[in-house]
Amino acid sequence: MTITKHSKIKEFVNKKNIDKILNINDSFKKLGAWTIEKYASSGVNVKDFSEIGKIAVNIFLKHIEKLGFEVEYDNQKEEKVGGAEKINEDNLKIVPLDVRPIIQSGSDPFGEIMQAIKFLKEDETLKIINIFVPIPLINVLKGKGFKSWTNSISDKEHHTFFTKVDLSVNSNLEKKEATEGSFDDKLASFGDKVKEIEVRHLEMPEPMVTILEELEVLPDTHVLLVNHKKVPQFLLPELKTRNYQWMYKDIEPGYLLFIVFK
Repeated sequence: MTITKHSKIKEFVNKKNIDKILNINDSFKKLGAWTIEKYASSGVNVKDFSEIGKIAVNIFLKHIEKLGFEVEYDNQKEEKVGGAEKINEDNLKIVPLDVRPIIQSGSDPFGEIMQAIKFLKEDETLKIINIFVPIPLINVLKGKGFKSWTNSISDKEHHTFFTKVDLSVNSNLEKKEATEGSFDDKLASFGDKVKEIEVRHLEMPEPMVTILEELEVLPDTHVLLVNHKKVPQFLLPELKTRNYQWMYKDIEPGYLLFIVFK
């Protein structure tokens, strides 16, 4: 197997290699083994993981090659790695948004983040303080003309910055709409080809990671039925990227059924 920038890091992240990956640089050390293992299980690729670790893709691939893997280096000219340089916040107009209290209360901060992005001025930089690096949000905003970088303070505190670099792109974020139709009819159409999981007891980002883990092994002819507390807004852009559809059904306050299928 040849590792490229598009390969999933789960191909080489294991108990044997995790300490060597942690020791590549301080950014990976701050992430910690638990976080890296969760990124691996959720399907993060080499390119995105390199950006998280503030290291150029080819330099990261060189480290993977030293672990005994065959690699294919990226021949394209690499952009400067977000966050690799020292960022002086005093030189930026920072708009801080600490979403940790929102997450700790059991709510989803997606709405607050959308509002912050909507009203962010051209000369301002949004600073999101979170308990994890929001990879799906980074990918969505990259397509909206934003560049980003992350400073990992510890394995439980990550500061991700967003600044608009392409003013020609509409930066408004819209909530992804569910597939239309009857939830019950769609679920019933899969017969016994249903994989059911429970994530209501998990704290963010565990529900999202667990769902992505299950989708990695879910046959295309099956549906994933998730017992959830809320619609996982952070997950929806990633589901769209992977060509999944989704629907949900409210059961009671704080409890809904969420299905994912192709």
